[in-house]
Amino acid sequence: MKIKFKFNVKPFLNYLIVILFTAFGIATMLVALPLTEKISEKTSFNLITKDPYYWSAEYNLKLVNTDSKKLEEARNILSTRLRKFGVERAKIYNEGKDEEGNTFLKVVVTTSKDRDLVKELINNRFDVLIMTRKEDVDFLSEEDPYAYLFADNYNPTDWDRSDFRNVYITELKTSNNEYANFAIFKLWPNRQSEFNTFIGQHKGEYLGVSIDGFVTPYLVPFDDTSIFAIPVSTEDPIQIKAIDILYNSGVIPVNYTLESENELDPEIIKIDHVKVSIGLAISLVLAYIYLAFIKQNDFEVLRKSFLATVLTISIYLTVLKILQIPIDTFLLPIQAILTFILIKVLSENDDSVIYIESGLILSLLIIKILGIGYISTLATNLIILILLSKLCVIISGWYIDKVRKI
Repeated sequence: MKIKFKFNVKPFLNYLIVILFTAFGIATMLVALPLTEKISEKTSFNLITKDPYYWSAEYNLKLVNTDSKKLEEARNILSTRLRKFGVERAKIYNEGKDEEGNTFLKVVVTTSKDRDLVKELINNRFDVLIMTRKEDVDFLSEEDPYAYLFADNYNPTDWDRSDFRNVYITELKTSNNEYANFAIFKLWPNRQSEFNTFIGQHKGEYLGVSIDGFVTPYLVPFDDTSIFAIPVSTEDPIQIKAIDILYNSGVIPVNYTLESENELDPEIIKIDHVKVSIGLAISLVLAYIYLAFIKQNDFEVLRKSFLATVLTISIYLTVLKILQIPIDTFLLPIQAILTFILIKVLSENDDSVIYIESGLILSLLIIKILGIGYISTLATNLIILILLSKLCVIISGWYIDKVRKI
């Protein structure tokens, strides 16, 4: 007598997938809980806030002989630099003029960004000029080995930053077959031919690219090349970002100096994120109870949206904790409330969901680009949450369907 065993693989796999997904969901919810204790000596699952990283300072600038138009342009460029670098709060005040016609600006910043780089963004005019070497200067003299660094040893030309549409920083291969960062100057199309003629007149010679009086040498190659690039002396991505901003945010149209710098106590928004998290969790449960029993919404839609909301927020907080990403805690309640509303809308509007998502993402991208400080940060976080919400809504619907079939 033969005993036959019949083993159906499909139900087994369904059970296994549901168990694994359930374990994943529970794990993320546990990690996402506030003040999760260390479970190992190497990894902490506590939420890292930006509060200890914030600092504040005021910078007092003196602009030489400035009219109202140039003053406004200078303020706009400084504001653009700080916004692009992600400075959370920046205000620029006009402190009036002195008897000599000099204008004073006070720039007040409160930020978690690198202090030295923020100062560089404020302190540098970043006036870029292309220059040729003076014939009567000995650049090989041992008595003055740094002669090549100073703009006084060069003759000015008609070429400056305005002749280039932008400066692109990227890695290029060097003569040693290694890669290094270079700033590539991209000309306006109508200036390309004239610039090629200028470069052709100086083949094999050293030119100088002056930035606020300090020169970077550029050896013009003998072969014809359309690339005009100078080295960038750093590999740090944050420093490269700051340099890129300085190159491409405009040249401040007047000479100015940093007269003083004063340390301030940072004014930041602080909340007890533990209490707020508990309050939001209770509010979420009560909101769904209200929708289910008072408003009598569709239970199927509510189940999916509730699970998707919990999963989205849990995964988001878990990633922040595991990767130790500092955050502004006062933004979390705003993001959680908007996530709840978003998922509820997505769950109830299957036919138009693509239009809703596209419109929201497009709007947030515009806010991210044009917004300043916390607004830009909030827009960036919401874009991430929209994409994550979409994924969690799909997974939640699939999970509920699998559980129902078991």
